[in-house]
Amino acid sequence: MEAHQEQVRKIKHELRQRLRTLGRTTITDLDRERWSTSIMEQLCRHPLWLSAQHIGLYAALPDEPNLRPLLEESTTEKSLYLPRVLGAEAMEFFPFISWEHLKQTGSFGLYEPQGTEPISPQVLDLIVVPALAYDCEGYRLGRGKGYYDRYLARTKAKRIGVSFGLQRDITLPHASWDIPMDAVLYP
Repeated sequence: MEAHQEQVRKIKHELRQRLRTLGRTTITDLDRERWSTSIMEQLCRHPLWLSAQHIGLYAALPDEPNLRPLLEESTTEKSLYLPRVLGAEAMEFFPFISWEHLKQTGSFGLYEPQGTEPISPQVLDLIVVPALAYDCEGYRLGRGKGYYDRYLARTKAKRIGVSFGLQRDITLPHASWDIPMDAVLYP
């Protein structure tokens, strides 16, 4: 079992490196903008989004679909939350108030909410999860730190994965802690 988990980690590490290089060398800023808009439009029409009231989103890194316009437009209709990394292994979601209430932190340069009280994982109806890639079963290739994996294991929220989809026809190896998405959106 341990040997299998180590093999999964190694394969995922190699895929991450390959996809990061592919993204840096093939995706233009215009592509990112157009593709992010396409994903936001799909997300706003998706039944899981429409039925959710408490939604976990994220502040995008440069290689992730940028959902900032959605955050700015949806604050009156939905209760929105963003993740904040707490220590080496924990991530919690905090209420999103506005961009002015976010602080750029950590080694990833993430914009994170600075609220003092995280919400209970059971409050969320939906979490939108970024990734480098998803396979046909909805398993994700994230950044390799396991923050989303650990958080998703603690909530019953539905999960929508979003990705630029540079590699859609892969089968990702998955470990016991990997949780598939309920839906995946690409441009």
